[in-house]
Amino acid sequence: MSGSSLPAWAALSPPEKAALAHNERVLEARLAQGPLAFADYMEWALYDDECGYYARREVFGARGDYVTAPLLSAHLARALARQWAPVLAAHGGSIMEVGSGNGQLAVDTLKALGAACRLPERYWMIERSARLRAAAQERVASEIPQWADRVFVVADWPDAEASIVLGNEILDALPAARFRIRDGRARGLLVTRDAAGVRVFAEGPEEPPTTAALAGLALADGYESEVLPGVRDFLRKASARLARGVIVLIDYGFPRAEFYHPERRQGTLMCHFRQQAHPDPLILPGLQDITVHVDFTAVARAGLAEGLELAGYTSQGAFLLALGIGEDMPDDEREALLARQAIKRLTLPHEMGELFKVIAFGRNQKAPLQGFHLLDRRRSLA
Repeated sequence: MSGSSLPAWAALSPPEKAALAHNERVLEARLAQGPLAFADYMEWALYDDECGYYARREVFGARGDYVTAPLLSAHLARALARQWAPVLAAHGGSIMEVGSGNGQLAVDTLKALGAACRLPERYWMIERSARLRAAAQERVASEIPQWADRVFVVADWPDAEASIVLGNEILDALPAARFRIRDGRARGLLVTRDAAGVRVFAEGPEEPPTTAALAGLALADGYESEVLPGVRDFLRKASARLARGVIVLIDYGFPRAEFYHPERRQGTLMCHFRQQAHPDPLILPGLQDITVHVDFTAVARAGLAEGLELAGYTSQGAFLLALGIGEDMPDDEREALLARQAIKRLTLPHEMGELFKVIAFGRNQKAPLQGFHLLDRRRSLA
């Protein structure tokens, strides 16, 4: 059973109740074999083919649990296309979008690049969820059939090269390891059951790599937070496919000094269900999104360790404004109003403009990166 009863806003439909009951049985069988590291729990709860969140739920949009930036407006893709065009002009090649979801960003990007006569050789959509891959393929077939032969929707990294690798809100969904500081050392938090059979977090043994990664921060005993052990592997795979060009990652997070601020004692973990955000990942297993913010200092260090050049770091708002988002407003008054509202949400500091950041890495990269011309915060990642 869960660590707490379901809140009122989580009243479930009969199919959801059945799915939750099934997932609970599967999870309890796993816990009967011993505690689970939180990263293993998060991997199962999000990505398991049978029980996982992305395998079963309608996750995006008003009918889902949250709204991602590509769903707000095609102006995001049009702004990004202004960044991709000079890279494609300089290097040619393909685009790989990791965590492409339902294909909205890819389709809008190809429309914009097609209008600019700067289509990539291929556009790879990499998406783990079979349900979302099917939705993406359907979107391509219905909206851009003329370019369908350039689009490849795959479940894992292809054995191919690209000049642009894009990850929009992908790092925050990597399985996170949670820890608690005890006697100056980081102890992994495990998912287990207490004497009453209620799911709880428990301290495991020390995790020396996490302790080493946090050296110098002087975190107090009892401090809880997260690390993303999968970031290095992600950048290793991206780097292996980048002969020349850029890797651009967009996500919510902070530089290390802000991420592990002394007052952020409970970390950054957050869950989403029916547009409601809450901090309990142990309820609704497989029915809710689980996410953490990104330590962009760790991302920068991982990229440098792979031999990449740190090419830029800024806020999403500054990045999109530097790319001229909203310069091509529609003529229709109502459409223009909706576009302006979406652009404000993408760029204003109190909306997504400041919390979301953009980091870029390059290799043999010659094209200008206009998105960082307005504001570049690389120094904050030290």
